[in-house]
Amino acid sequence: MDHRPYLQETLRLAREAQTQGSAPVGAVLVNEHGDIIARGRNRVGEAQTPQHVGDASVAHAEMDLYFQIGKLKDPQHLTLYTSLEPCLMCGGASALLGVRRIVWATDDPWGGSGRLIKWADHPAMQDTDVIPTPDADLEHEGAQLFAPEAKRAFPDEGWQLWRQRYPQETEGVDEADARRPPEH
Repeated sequence: MDHRPYLQETLRLAREAQTQGSAPVGAVLVNEHGDIIARGRNRVGEAQTPQHVGDASVAHAEMDLYFQIGKLKDPQHLTLYTSLEPCLMCGGASALLGVRRIVWATDDPWGGSGRLIKWADHPAMQDTDVIPTPDADLEHEGAQLFAPEAKRAFPDEGWQLWRQRYPQETEGVDEADARRPPEH
């Protein structure tokens, strides 16, 4: 399966989230035929609407997608693609919902679920295939996109982990970049 077009769509959604004042993270849910059946993006910085969870700490891209789609049909045939490694909430929800596969463009060395969950060792998550960062170009693009948010949102320890994992992508990100509002 070619993951690239789906990861490109997650990065497009991440840029869209950023322009709307939210963290740059996007997600798509794909069925066994390769059709995108739902799209989500981070909406933490946006108002809640009847169609989208928003203005809440749980308004992550993956949760936006799950709230839109409602009850999952045949989750064992679905793949979740995200621009950034899912956090504990989103990774855990995906596995507990029975999503078969999770693929992300960029690792999150501070907030990513892989930092705390050993997917293959957790009974509820053993049936979920995890494919981290299968495309180096898209990983680089996602890391550059999220780096200012990592600098702004994460404590010093988290930012240091980001700098260690992505030295090239975090080079030159300073306090001014982290405080600058997204361009509209």
